[in-house]
Amino acid sequence: MEKTKEILDKNSIEEPVAEEVVLTPSDEVRLKSMMENGLFYGLTKARTNPKMKPFIASAKAGVQIIDLLKTMEMLDKSVKFIKDKIKAGGLVLFVGVTPASKGIVKSTAEKLGMPYITERWLGGTLTNFKTISERINYMKRLKADKESGALEKYTKKERLELDRELVRLIKFFGGIELLEKLPSAVVIFDLKNSEIAANEARRMNIPAVAFLNTNANPDLADYPVPMNDKNIKSIEFIMSVIETAVVEAKKEKLAIEAATSVIVNK
Repeated sequence: MEKTKEILDKNSIEEPVAEEVVLTPSDEVRLKSMMENGLFYGLTKARTNPKMKPFIASAKAGVQIIDLLKTMEMLDKSVKFIKDKIKAGGLVLFVGVTPASKGIVKSTAEKLGMPYITERWLGGTLTNFKTISERINYMKRLKADKESGALEKYTKKERLELDRELVRLIKFFGGIELLEKLPSAVVIFDLKNSEIAANEARRMNIPAVAFLNTNANPDLADYPVPMNDKNIKSIEFIMSVIETAVVEAKKEKLAIEAATSVIVNK
């Protein structure tokens, strides 16, 4: 644990996290990277949810210090869960509606071909998915009509109104255009600001991975991952881990399908 203590000392944390845990060299590297990206910063004690106590290592100048060993443990479980869902052919819905999360969530989800929500969560997105699907289909038709020139039959005023309607629809539904059925899982950034999403997922029996700071309730997620969810660098670090996992899962899925096809065709 000497390396762990050195890393913690360099970052001015008063107490080492989980001294009894022996880290591998790989874990030491990960821990250092997580610290460099500021994942250990929690909020003040006054803003801390009592249920987050198991995830807190210590305090520094009135600020809670997140136990990054717990973060690594829960992140590993979450990544394995996400990979399993992808390999099974499922879609994972990413949710990041805060200024710190929305940009990286949108860009990464689009790169991975996964649905996402980065604007306000619309109540009923999961619990009233039939209505949401109707709005998504309407958006698709309107977009197709505009691209094909089918809207030219309307007056200039009517076309302007339809254009405005399309812009509004894309803002709220563009990210979930791929969602033709309920997602296999939901990945939420900043749980405190997305409790409605977590509650809807639970009502629909959809497992939720949630990245949360010390002010949130970890019981709202199946896989709560404690971290500094207010910092862009911290979120970018987590999203890079998830992106790597999803890419690997897709490759493994293709390899399995190819091997199965060879066996079937023999």
